[in-house]
Amino acid sequence: MTILGYDGIKALIKLLETEGDAYGPVLKDALAVAIKQNPDQVERVMQEEFHSSAPRTVVHALEEICWEDLAKALARYCNKINPDLEEGLTLLAKFTSPTTARGNISAPLDRMAQDLRPALLNAANYGEIAAILGHYIFNVSQFSALSASADVKDMSFSRFLAKKRGSGLCMACLYAALGQRFGLDVNLIDLAGRILVNLQNPATGEALFIDPLDNGKVLSERDCRQYIELRQLSWQDSFLTPLSSHLIIRRFIANMIYALNKLRDERRLKYLRGYLDIIKG
Repeated sequence: MTILGYDGIKALIKLLETEGDAYGPVLKDALAVAIKQNPDQVERVMQEEFHSSAPRTVVHALEEICWEDLAKALARYCNKINPDLEEGLTLLAKFTSPTTARGNISAPLDRMAQDLRPALLNAANYGEIAAILGHYIFNVSQFSALSASADVKDMSFSRFLAKKRGSGLCMACLYAALGQRFGLDVNLIDLAGRILVNLQNPATGEALFIDPLDNGKVLSERDCRQYIELRQLSWQDSFLTPLSSHLIIRRFIANMIYALNKLRDERRLKYLRGYLDIIKG
């Protein structure tokens, strides 16, 4: 199969801009092939040739090609028994930035882990580990979590790593991704709608909890129980059950739907609802 170069992709996009219903689907299929073969080249053409003039029909065609491929990728991801969280975060980031690659997430995380290595390897206990992670994330790297987000882009993990601001769920995943690079038993839990990071000492069974929306404040199990009591809820042991990668990705999609519902963006909502059905199934 012929791989289109820069000029070929440019010509294809121009044709898609002018052709009507008769040849539009054929050209869209050709563009889908070009995206699969060379996504970076397609993005380069769009940025250099159509950055300020790309017609809405072409932009929508590009997005929908990527969103349809994303549905297939999510289905493959969900068929895995225990899929890698970073893989799922990479897939979801493609919804707002289709050319996102695994390296856009793994490379900055690897650099942060390298910075953290000397301090974490010399930590005396798990409380100190939590303090080191919090100091590095919030004070050294200047990450900030948004308590409420109306922008679906704030839920993209790759954008979060680049901009250092995003949803609380992104912040919790940052803790998990960094901790797992050091072999720590670190997970996310859902404390009646409040996402916390759970750091578990496998030798002693001792657990502590980190609030990603409160500058990494460290909590005990007693603190968690008091929070539930203050909300006049009944305690459930399931509150402390680690969330699977499937459930975390499902939570991201649900949050994205919530944000777009406010905008009544039915075009994007149609795809997100389809993704939610995939992950539920």
